[in-house]
Amino acid sequence: MDESAEERYQVRLETTVGEALFVVLGAADIFERHGCAPTIECTEEHHAEYMLGDLELVCHIDDSVALVADLNAELDAEEAAREAAATAA
Repeated sequence: MDESAEERYQVRLETTVGEALFVVLGAADIFERHGCAPTIECTEEHHAEYMLGDLELVCHIDDSVALVADLNAELDAEEAAREAAATAA
């Protein structure tokens, strides 16, 4: 399949906390900017069970939609940096 035809991975409200932490390099900092330190405040079970959309109910996150947008913006920046590095090489 042509790489340009593939959809880029996007974080969604249904994404678990653990998946977001694994996939997005700066996720822990983004979570902290939104009021939660998941690497300190959450257990591994929380990482596996809680979806980002749940965080307004179970965590200090006030706006899960904004959190998801910031995580996706970081993914986009990471992808742009990889593409720039590949082009420069």
